[in-house]
Amino acid sequence: MKNTKTRLAVQLFSIHGILWKEPEKCLTALKAAGYDGVEFAKYGGHSAHDLNRLLSGTGMTGVGTHVNGDLFLVGNELKRTLDFCAEAGILSVTTPHAKRDSADAYRRFGAEMGKAAEAAAAYGIKVGIHTTYHHFEEVYGGVTAWDHIFSDTSPLLQQQVDTSNTFHTGTDVVALLRKYPGRHFSVHLKENVPSATATLGEPPSDGGPLVPWDTVLAQIAEESVPWGIVEAESIPDSLEPLIASRRFLEKHGI
Repeated sequence: MKNTKTRLAVQLFSIHGILWKEPEKCLTALKAAGYDGVEFAKYGGHSAHDLNRLLSGTGMTGVGTHVNGDLFLVGNELKRTLDFCAEAGILSVTTPHAKRDSADAYRRFGAEMGKAAEAAAAYGIKVGIHTTYHHFEEVYGGVTAWDHIFSDTSPLLQQQVDTSNTFHTGTDVVALLRKYPGRHFSVHLKENVPSATATLGEPPSDGGPLVPWDTVLAQIAEESVPWGIVEAESIPDSLEPLIASRRFLEKHGI
């Protein structure tokens, strides 16, 4: 069955070598390839107003942005970040930075990001945390760092599961998604240990297994995850890996 509820976006760091030279051309080409949105990493020196015009002019949705939560989702910077995203038309803010040294520290981080998520709700913006290797490799009292983060936090705090980072640690991606239903505004779709091009479905460079796409994509469809965000960063000056990844996902029902 075709998944008509999950839309596809691109993590723009995938094309950081060419993006800000011709942003309108890049986004227009991605739209033509079948993508409906983008997730920012940086802004190329552009204002929130500029980004809003770029998105509107190319018919793209500003699905999200990545920021360092320790710097931009706390104190006075939280409001600045949310004001910027609201003006730009960016729907979610995700932090991949969550390295700590104890279970208590991870729980405190989760609580702090939960407060940011509560504040962002007034803007209609989601706040979440992106999975990285150490979230599953670090275990305290038999509990992963990831589970400590989400043990006592706001139910509004989102999880942005990165299929590559998660699967490569031996973690069951589908089981993780099922464990925390309703927390996935977006899922990062990335191949396990990306190949030379990082195209989805292309064998990993270390000879390891592919992400089990059939079961992962079926779970995303079952949960009706709003956005799948494709990440193909090995060739940052080419759109081809993203276009090929879009064809791969089309064959798999998205």
